[in-house]
Amino acid sequence: LNAFVGFRCYYITIPMLKPWPMKKLSNLIGLLWEGDPNKSLWSLMAKAWSTIRDQIGKDQAPLDQFFRIICPHLKLPDPASYLDIHGWILTVNEEGDPSISRSADSEFASIGRGDTDIALSVEDIITYVQSLGYAHGFILDNNKPSSTFLGQSISSNLERNTSATSD
Repeated sequence: LNAFVGFRCYYITIPMLKPWPMKKLSNLIGLLWEGDPNKSLWSLMAKAWSTIRDQIGKDQAPLDQFFRIICPHLKLPDPASYLDIHGWILTVNEEGDPSISRSADSEFASIGRGDTDIALSVEDIITYVQSLGYAHGFILDNNKPSSTFLGQSISSNLERNTSATSD
């Protein structure tokens, strides 16, 4: 599983998108992904789920259940509120196809950002979801150091974004 596919699997359930088949939504989901401030968290979650799946199989590790547990814990917007939180506006063109846009004056870049002000590893995610009964057949190898972790601060990220736009 890669980060984008995980993101797509979770946010394809946005209620306002239900009337359309996936082929009509592919470009929209791509635009949402491009504007999403949580790509690093999605990468970490994808790696954690893939680690679980590789050991116990998909049947014992339902992806939708994994996201229902971990996304709220990491303070990621739920599908029902995602568009509003990030300032996206869904419209329908004359042919009945969906389209999204963002208000030019919106300041949604840092709103809806997940919990990135923490040090977080793949193992932390696995431990958390298991603590809530998910994938209890998975055995974490504590002797193996984590190769994937996140340790960034929201404030340092915002400073970088501000300095990049003011040049």
